[in-house]
Amino acid sequence: MLARLANLAARPEAKISFETITMPKRKFGHRPVLITDTPARVLFAALVDSIDKDLEPDSRAEGAWEIHEKFAEESSSEYIVDIDIAACYEFIDHERLHEELLVRTMDVDKADAIGSFLTRCSFKGRGIPQLSSPSDRLADLYLSVLRRQLMRHALEVSRFADDFRVRADNWESATETIELAAEYARDLGLILSSDKTQITRTEKYKARVQAQKDLQELYFDSAKSSLTFIQMVSNRYEDERYVEIPPDDKRAFIASMQRIIHDWRMLVAGATPDSRTGSEVALQKILPIAISSLQGEARVEAQFFADLIYREPVRLEAVCKYILGRLGSFSETEENWSLLRKIVDTGRVGPWARIWLLHVAGQLEDPKSEDSAWVIDWVKKQCSDRHETVRAEAAWASAKFGGLTNEVAVALLKASTPLTQSGIAAAMGCQGGLNAALVKSVIQERVPINRESYEWGEAN
Repeated sequence: MLARLANLAARPEAKISFETITMPKRKFGHRPVLITDTPARVLFAALVDSIDKDLEPDSRAEGAWEIHEKFAEESSSEYIVDIDIAACYEFIDHERLHEELLVRTMDVDKADAIGSFLTRCSFKGRGIPQLSSPSDRLADLYLSVLRRQLMRHALEVSRFADDFRVRADNWESATETIELAAEYARDLGLILSSDKTQITRTEKYKARVQAQKDLQELYFDSAKSSLTFIQMVSNRYEDERYVEIPPDDKRAFIASMQRIIHDWRMLVAGATPDSRTGSEVALQKILPIAISSLQGEARVEAQFFADLIYREPVRLEAVCKYILGRLGSFSETEENWSLLRKIVDTGRVGPWARIWLLHVAGQLEDPKSEDSAWVIDWVKKQCSDRHETVRAEAAWASAKFGGLTNEVAVALLKASTPLTQSGIAAAMGCQGGLNAALVKSVIQERVPINRESYEWGEAN
């Protein structure tokens, strides 16, 4: 059925329903995230996948970040030029992308179909959806133009996503490299980030690597050489992660993770940890590993999570995954509701965060406590949120606790588009007992995805 709907969405005259929500960035500001209806997402993924062999190698492939780091660390040049594109995905020009697609694929139909999709879910001929694997592949293709132009000047260039690094033998060459990059980026409709584009002596990169090794030795030496994995499988686009650890070293590793959280909390509170430690920022980079690795251990104190999210809202996803990862192994229902309430109370809960919190709430059992009642009441209020995707997630979470009424369902449907109608139908099926005429209007034969969604909701 989805394949049939995707084929319909491929028609240039077909309307694509979408919404843009904001997601917090690692430091400051927000990232716009475009959410399209399900058939459109299927179409986009299928189109890009069909030409994948003609595209650039995936810059985010396994091991790519480590290669990108070593490009700077092992350089014999005096300087490294870091070049970063500001709001890259938001400013990719559809016409220029179309030209590159034609050159690479020689497939007019596919290039036109991708162009049509992008035109129908963006503004003024610019921008591609963020947090989307197909978009990552198209961005690699687009940015390869800039890389080629720099390499034509006999420059050594490494790229990871929109992060470029160029080796330079002297200061004059380094500054000229930035001028060239700015010129070629403008030709692509892009601009360089003034904050992240910089010239650094290679020796500083080597010092940075040594500082990382010192931090590793401080926290992981007790687990000896088998923990050298912390070389670390990380980059600034994804949270850090780790590999499997031999059982003999597991306890030492867990103790290290607990110590990282303890030291970070002391630094945040303005206290001095018991031993020499890294900076708050250095420890903060490792915190996602700690949160993930402690999922099967004694519960981390709720206030730590609240403090972390307040200081760095983007870490909410890691915290939500921590809760969800413990549901099958621990009886912590009341603690989970209390934590959700603390997070909402931080006041740093944008639409992206609300979707995550609503998703978690919908997975919990109701112990009829003060905290669960407070959060469930908050969940119901989100059914009138100004963001359509938040309302749909709230509808599902409300239905799990029997709180989706006929009146709320009608209001949700009136304000909905095909982006969320199937999700609301699923919530109605989960709730059950709603007005028969209302249910019939939603699951009518001419909208099969809504009928199937309703039936799925009944079963779940």
